[in-house]
Amino acid sequence: MTHKNSLARIILFLFVFLILGGIMGEALGALFGELGVLLNAGGYDNSVHHIFTAAAEYSIGFPDNGGPIIIDLYLVKFALGFGFKVNLLSGFGFLIALYIMKWSGER
Repeated sequence: MTHKNSLARIILFLFVFLILGGIMGEALGALFGELGVLLNAGGYDNSVHHIFTAAAEYSIGFPDNGGPIIIDLYLVKFALGFGFKVNLLSGFGFLIALYIMKWSGER
């Protein structure tokens, strides 16, 4: 790993491109949902809308009711939880970030 491709830089690139890909997926899903309504092509929840907005969600520390796990130690109270939501375009964002990182380093 060169100085230009430090671990912090790689994590930053991946994080930013995953977020941008997720936002683009949600935006395109909303666009195709509205187009489905306008063109009378299956309504808002059509198959193209579903492709862009379907996401795999993983969470750690969130029980079924949606709240975080709370640890109350009388003096200090902790709320623990962490979650991921990955859709189609956030996966593409991940691949684009890896490609950019590969070619943006020192030669």
